Amino acid sequence: MSVRFSAAARKAIDQAMVDVERRRHATFDTGHLLLGLLEGPSNAMEAALAMLGTSAGDVRERVDAVLRDVHPVESDTVDVASAIEQLLDRAHRLSQAAGASEVTELDILAACAEGGTTVAGRVLAEAGVHVADVLSAAAAAHEAGERARHPFSREATAAAAAGHSPVRVGTGYDSHRFAPGGRLVLGGVEIPSAMGLMGHSDGDAIAHAITDAVLGAAGAGDIGELFPDTDTVNRGRDSIEMLTLAVARLRELGWTVQQVDATVITEQPRIAPHRPAMRARLAAALGVSESCVSVKGKTNEGMGWIGRGEGLACIAVASICRSATTR
Repeated sequence: MSVRFSAAARKAIDQAMVDVERRRHATFDTGHLLLGLLEGPSNAMEAALAMLGTSAGDVRERVDAVLRDVHPVESDTVDVASAIEQLLDRAHRLSQAAGASEVTELDILAACAEGGTTVAGRVLAEAGVHVADVLSAAAAAHEAGERARHPFSREATAAAAAGHSPVRVGTGYDSHRFAPGGRLVLGGVEIPSAMGLMGHSDGDAIAHAITDAVLGAAGAGDIGELFPDTDTVNRGRDSIEMLTLAVARLRELGWTVQQVDATVITEQPRIAPHRPAMRARLAAALGVSESCVSVKGKTNEGMGWIGRGEGLACIAVASICRSATTR
């Protein structure tokens, strides 16, 4: 396999071999390679893992614990596990799919995450690192890198003119009146309350605002177009289901959600006690880790219709990136 690796990727592989020899292991396996990535000279892994909701330190501890269970041997040679060759081949194919000229550390990390049955794959899965998130990060890094190297190339100019940036951002807004006797559902979580929210669906203002944000980022319309209130199917409909369908629509268009930040403006209920459950429901619908979902509550300091307790509003911001498969 004739492959061109970036300097940082080569250094990570060398560092992995040094770790194999230091531990006196007989076989160079994927766990060593993952550790080599974490011990590499650049901070790309630190930044990537932080963006994916975990820390390099946590992953390092996990893989080190696995490698400590491997018995050292006295040997002059080190075998290379077949899983290493398969992993590096996957990394090469990922870089090719992104149209890149070399394999980077992120490509290797993505290949590690894809190999769910390998040591590296299991460690990353246990640390909450999702394959799709790593693939998106690697693809975005490749595109950003190519544009930095060739800012005035025909391809870069055409992509910029077409609006195909590595990351796009959308905003969403929704508001609902309170009404007695109805359900109060926010972020997919039903909150005990004497007052519910009026709406054609279940009135979940957080899910509605986020749905508009992700659709807007992709230029894919809005919630009213996908789920019109003139359609009886949408009466009382679960807003988390609608958000899930909107995300599926994004994937069809070649986009992946990266991160969402929502702010609820209301005097009541308090958002903080329900935030963990909301983040879990929203993350599942968005296909991201909970660390990529933020939900905050703010009052309106008693001012206006929100301050009088007539209803609440939600503002959301979502970032999306091109899916690796569309590169």
